[in-house]
Amino acid sequence: MKKLYILLASVLTIFILNGCTINNKLLILNWGEYINDDLVLLFEETYGVEVSISIADSNELFYSKIKSGTTAYDLVLPGDYMVEKLIKEDLIQQIQFDKLSNYDPVNNPYMHGLQSLMATMSEGSENYFVPYFWGTFGLMYNNRVPGLKEALETHGWNAYFEPNLRPTKRVGMYDVAQYAYASSLLYLGLDPNALPDTTPDGFSKTHLELSRQALNQAEFTVFADDALKKDIQANNLDLAFVWTGDFLDMLYVDLDEGLDYDQKTYDIYIPDQTMAFVDSFVIPKKSRHVDLAHEFINFFLNPDNAYENASVVGYSTPIANVYDRIANYTGDDVWLTNWSRAYSDYYPNTENFKGIPYASFNQTIMAQLLLMFNDVKTN
Repeated sequence: MKKLYILLASVLTIFILNGCTINNKLLILNWGEYINDDLVLLFEETYGVEVSISIADSNELFYSKIKSGTTAYDLVLPGDYMVEKLIKEDLIQQIQFDKLSNYDPVNNPYMHGLQSLMATMSEGSENYFVPYFWGTFGLMYNNRVPGLKEALETHGWNAYFEPNLRPTKRVGMYDVAQYAYASSLLYLGLDPNALPDTTPDGFSKTHLELSRQALNQAEFTVFADDALKKDIQANNLDLAFVWTGDFLDMLYVDLDEGLDYDQKTYDIYIPDQTMAFVDSFVIPKKSRHVDLAHEFINFFLNPDNAYENASVVGYSTPIANVYDRIANYTGDDVWLTNWSRAYSDYYPNTENFKGIPYASFNQTIMAQLLLMFNDVKTN
């Protein structure tokens, strides 16, 4: 009988431990290579939980996974326009900021540029998300081409879209219809989020036709995504529209391998007015571990943790104090010096930031943009 009790107790203990493991598993949906894995391990050890991170490669995939509810994610990290869509469809819940001891807008504020970006979002949306990383888009270029840097600094967007203003024809466009549409309208001095069927003042053509015309005249030779930055690095392409963070990801790797910061073979020009984004923590309505999700957010809001997290991601920290710690480094460490220079050069903490987030277009509009963009690529 005593052996039976012992056996039953052992089985019960195993059952309970397994149950705890299941109940303490935080499910996160994130972009790829977008978090410091060492910090995730530290969180697991600190809180005695397991963190499982799944990957999505587009905002639309974030949306479909949350909408389907097949997996009850506890935390998701979509971009700004998708956050607003998730709010409208009542798929995410409000953040309980009283559970975030490291959330302090007065003593631990967000960067000026991020605040400007957040101000463009719909009123009340700030109650549903906590910024994770943010950044801009720019024109990455090959430093080995004489006159290209000067052309960009002199003509800006015009040098990208007008072949006669740049000393190269090896030019690429990001292979996303909305990115191409928005950048072409910025070149024309128009609203990059304008509805395609509308006609801007002073023009006889719709935004869609104006975009098509601009994209055709640019004579792009390559349409790709990550391959753009790699081709410029390899001297197979000279100019392309890319995420600033993707450029920095590559730069950090090359600097780590001994590249001299002042001898970069590629660089990026960020126009005064460009597209921008903020990726944020949101908690789905179907989250099973709301308190633990808040603990995870709070963990990454800790200035020391935010600093370590930013060290492995090319995009900008949202926290001003962390930015200052990175950008104002004055020691002898070569890597930290290069990191400091990159932050100061490519993520200036200015109140005059003019970044514009992408709009959340419906499926009909996205289909219009895709059809137009495919026509451009075919031509």
